[in-house]
Amino acid sequence: MNSWENKALNFINQTSRWDKEKHISSFLAFSISLVKNLLEADIALQLEFEDENTAKVKNASPHFLNEIVISPDPVRKLLHRHAFKTIYWTEVAAIPDHPLHELLRDLSSAVIIPINTEPHNSLLILGWTTQQVFETAFQDCIETIRLRLKEILTHTQQQLYFQGIAMRFAAILHCLPHAVIFINNDGFSGWVNQKAADILELSGPGEQLPAILSDAMTQLRNRAVNTDDIYNTAIELFASPENAISNWEWKLEGADPRTYRVSCLPVTSQRINGRLWIFEE
Repeated sequence: MNSWENKALNFINQTSRWDKEKHISSFLAFSISLVKNLLEADIALQLEFEDENTAKVKNASPHFLNEIVISPDPVRKLLHRHAFKTIYWTEVAAIPDHPLHELLRDLSSAVIIPINTEPHNSLLILGWTTQQVFETAFQDCIETIRLRLKEILTHTQQQLYFQGIAMRFAAILHCLPHAVIFINNDGFSGWVNQKAADILELSGPGEQLPAILSDAMTQLRNRAVNTDDIYNTAIELFASPENAISNWEWKLEGADPRTYRVSCLPVTSQRINGRLWIFEE
């Protein structure tokens, strides 16, 4: 195995470990820095096409290149001329009027790697101040890295997208005037909004173990003056074919007596099987 094959495998191994052990938000920056070090480049950066009029430098090493903005149209034409394949420039100065002059003017050799991802396309640009010879083994190494980088970009964008959705829905559920409790049947996952955390006297909203939620709900039920009615209704609930109930009254006593109208609904999907509890005053 030659040194370029070793570098490609090194890149795959290190990015795989990072994918499992580190936070996704820093995944891409780490990967680009790793490419730079493995290939002994003097610069490495991501050029992202943000819209029709803007292409911006991100995750650059050295950092002072970050946030440079260039016109994307000439770069797109360059990519079209090369059929969106990796471009190898052994002598940057010998290429007249290339659209990446602002980024590469102090370099002798460069590699431009298109990485097509949604919603925005990106390029990885590597540059060297000394002239390079891009032999076949080197190009094979670049192609392996390109495929892995495409996976990283796609994975990063998907993770950030779903994280954004989760944050939005959590914010909405925390603002509801009703207490919302979800207990999964897997025995490991549960969730409460802020109102439910207050009612169940938990340390805070968010993820909670089902055992903790079940114990807190038992304590809440034990404060009720109609405990027998709640117990008998619970037996009917779990025996019913619908496996659901609404307008179930829990009448609490104590220093702050309240009556809650309780609903319990089954939640079933391909990956989720549990119960949603809703407490309305």
